[in-house]
Amino acid sequence: MDWKISLLLFVALESTLAQESSVLYDAYFGKPVTEKRSGYLAGVVNGTSVCTVLVRPCRKDEGRRVDGTCTNPKHPSRGAGMTPLPRLLPPHYGPGNMLRPASDGSELPSTRLIRTSLIADGTFANHEFSLLATHVLVASAADNVDLFYLIRYFPVSDCCIGNVRNRINPGCIPIPVPDDDPFLRITQIKCLNLTRIINYQDVGCLPISLPADRYSVVTPLLDLSLIYGYTEARIRTIRSNQGGELAFRMEGDREVPQGNSIFCLSNRPPETSCYNFGDDYQSNLLPGIYMTAMWFFREHNRIARGLAKINPCWDDEKLFETARQINIAQYQYIFYYELIVEFIGRKNALAEGLIYETDGYVNDFDPHYEPGVLREYILGTRWFHNFQSGKFENGKYIGRRPAPDDGLRSGILAINNTEADLTQGAYIQPADKFDYVMAPDLAERYFGNTQLVNDLPATDMMRGRDAGLQPYNHYRKICGMKPAKHWEDFYDTIDKDKVEVLRRIYDDIDDVEVMVAIYIERLMPGSYLPPTLYCIVVHNLRLWRRSDKFFFEHGDFPAALTVPQLNAVRKTSIARVLCDSGDNVKHIQPAAFFRQGPWNHPVSCKEIPGINLNKWKDHWCPKDKKK
Repeated sequence: MDWKISLLLFVALESTLAQESSVLYDAYFGKPVTEKRSGYLAGVVNGTSVCTVLVRPCRKDEGRRVDGTCTNPKHPSRGAGMTPLPRLLPPHYGPGNMLRPASDGSELPSTRLIRTSLIADGTFANHEFSLLATHVLVASAADNVDLFYLIRYFPVSDCCIGNVRNRINPGCIPIPVPDDDPFLRITQIKCLNLTRIINYQDVGCLPISLPADRYSVVTPLLDLSLIYGYTEARIRTIRSNQGGELAFRMEGDREVPQGNSIFCLSNRPPETSCYNFGDDYQSNLLPGIYMTAMWFFREHNRIARGLAKINPCWDDEKLFETARQINIAQYQYIFYYELIVEFIGRKNALAEGLIYETDGYVNDFDPHYEPGVLREYILGTRWFHNFQSGKFENGKYIGRRPAPDDGLRSGILAINNTEADLTQGAYIQPADKFDYVMAPDLAERYFGNTQLVNDLPATDMMRGRDAGLQPYNHYRKICGMKPAKHWEDFYDTIDKDKVEVLRRIYDDIDDVEVMVAIYIERLMPGSYLPPTLYCIVVHNLRLWRRSDKFFFEHGDFPAALTVPQLNAVRKTSIARVLCDSGDNVKHIQPAAFFRQGPWNHPVSCKEIPGINLNKWKDHWCPKDKKK
């Protein structure tokens, strides 16, 4: 099936929930559709379905909508799927949205050449972080931008026709392999397959005369769309409609989503399971994603059952929405206060206004911020690929699994105790060290057998070109560093030997790319991030907090958590989530994103604090529901 047809089917307009007062917004421009724009969309196949967002009137008394609308009532369509990703800097493309050329008009150097010159193959254990941190990081990325472009990437084979780059197909951006490539020179491979990200021009929403912008169908928020989906139609299909629970079935003694998805293309006999999460494509894509999705899926039902027990008069809707609110709140808390804060540095995060030391609300919602996820954040955080291990250890080291073999293959979780083994391995196994070395399984074959060769960091660098990211010097300027006029000016962030390699590869200092620089910058003092990525991450986390009316710490809307409920959420941790909803977790280190050690030794799950659901006790509720 053609990828465009697949995409149109994927985002086909759900059965209308519209009231007469609902407003149709232009997905790209964020304004009500004008008569002129309506005429343009009439000439686009399924134009209304893929280029507009239907917004029901925003109500002051409501909570977070699954479709992301009204996340910011001042910009009611922003926060929904199909809306554009904001940027720190405008895009920089060549003519006709082609890739940016070098300063002299020639083609920029091969990213395969750049990668092999700057980043070696190898693996070294991280002394601080566990592999669990990488799982939740990759899941959080899939939670706020879609990876649907892989539907075009996997089947397209004509980007390297006869090992020669296809320069005709506009959807292709293949990576040339140098003749003296250190690994591939003894093969016949001269070209690495790569397709462009799907943009608004591809689906017909914008003319080619406007800059290309990525088209993403999921909500660009930290809202567990992996679990709940991102349309009202989808969430109705995954609810049990009883007790506030998500529909489930038992797979042995494991609670899993009911029904089967079609997206586990790499399952092998006897693997038959493919889990029907709210976003069943993304949630089955990679091990870190489908394991994290499984944990928070179970968390929803655990919370719903706890609420039903203490509030027997609550109906299914009240139980479901409250459980969803608590689940998203704990997810946001874990991400901000337990995970990403450790990369930014706690002192830095406090100074930047990303986290707060308080027992009350933090009402920093600002209606002038449009909800979204920065394009630079989505691309820049691919730097965390050098933090990922190329192999997953099973439990207390009873074996290893090559990471590339388990993509689109969540059926492995049901076989031979694999979920329990991988869950325990996640918090026992170290992540990889932050360095200029990439695990071979990621550097050369990240997508396993779906591609002959796939160089992940070279692909990351090429994605920066595909997105039209401006040169490194421009990001240095907005991130508080002086733009480099001479190669030696890069020494403040990049080691001398790496700068000398850049000098040999690039003809002009202003051609150096931000995605290349992020991979080779030194870590910023007081953090585990390179300075340019630090800048990007801080901007994005501030955007998420301030643009989202329903962020868990905000208290200035009727459906907000009460202060006692908010402080109950602040008691949770990823360790508690794994104790409650992981597979066979009995003992775990309290700071589970970090490796076990003298200050972080495993304890019984009975000693790990969690959310006290009694803070949600409805005192108007009788002890026994009247029948």
